[in-house]
Amino acid sequence: MVSFLPAIETIVLSPVWGGILDRTGKGTRILALSFLVQAVGFTLFPFLRDPAQFVFVVALMGLFSSSFIPIFAALATDNSAQYGRAIGEFWTAASLGYASATLIGGVLFQFLNPVYLYVLGALYGYTGILVVSFLTKQGLTIAKSLIRPEGYWSLLKQRNVLILCGVSILALISSSSFNSFFTIYLVDSLSGSRLMAGLAATATTVLGAIAFRIVGPLDDRIGRKPMFLLGAVGYAVYFVTIYFVTNTVVVTVLWTLPIYPLIQASAAALMSDYTSIADRGKGLGILESAISLGGGLGPLIGGVIADATQLQSVILFALAAALGSATLSQLFLKEQAHSPRTLNSEHVSPAPIK
Repeated sequence: MVSFLPAIETIVLSPVWGGILDRTGKGTRILALSFLVQAVGFTLFPFLRDPAQFVFVVALMGLFSSSFIPIFAALATDNSAQYGRAIGEFWTAASLGYASATLIGGVLFQFLNPVYLYVLGALYGYTGILVVSFLTKQGLTIAKSLIRPEGYWSLLKQRNVLILCGVSILALISSSSFNSFFTIYLVDSLSGSRLMAGLAATATTVLGAIAFRIVGPLDDRIGRKPMFLLGAVGYAVYFVTIYFVTNTVVVTVLWTLPIYPLIQASAAALMSDYTSIADRGKGLGILESAISLGGGLGPLIGGVIADATQLQSVILFALAAALGSATLSQLFLKEQAHSPRTLNSEHVSPAPIK
């Protein structure tokens, strides 16, 4: 139950936080509050004894952590017409942060008391408050928009937005339905080692950070739709290969290939194209909800299939979902022309976020 709470909160609340940013522009205050809640939550963990207390604190932390992606992504695209590059740089930084926390946390858990994991989380939280409150006060700016906001329902009624969310959900169902069981497949089905699985997970995070930095500019240069299609087709090729290839080294190397950034960065750049700056937070929040929904449904469906049959059947399902996402993207996903108008006609008088 505890593990599902943050995911559910992300699905439900990401658009809400994006809308608050669109309406108030107070990104620094929102982020500082969110970091504060994370820091306080980790600080309290060592003193909690009752399971209900843990559930409550985790739920409270998830309530505010769901603000990070839509707000940071919206801020990244605010003063740049190169949405792909901006989104790529944001996700590169986020991936590096995740990798550092995972690596340091793993070392602490292996050699020290687990309480130091809580100390690490609190340290990251309090540091985040300092960064967004002081060090980046001039960098975190959002401009007033002359364009009237459309609102959630108007965005959801737009064909481009609905199609993008749909193909993103399908792509994430494809990737997460099998990848969540990769360690089990590698160790139990292919007789691989847990060390190999752990090294693969680390390599995936590092390569993902590098890939985001490359994919972002390619979204601007080649196009968002071609890069999104490359990701969907890449998953299809990946699942076909591992279905027939059982060599543990080959399968592990294939699993570390950074395909996900092609989907994530391209989808975010497309949503930025579809929305004005007045609705950017809401649009990216809606997209994050769709991606989180796909990432949550995938393991659920994969688990049902694995219980009823075997893991090989999950690979076939993931392949079918990837092919479906690629086909629908090719047929219905639209590339929208973007230009420097985002910086010139939508804004007046940039002012620091408060």
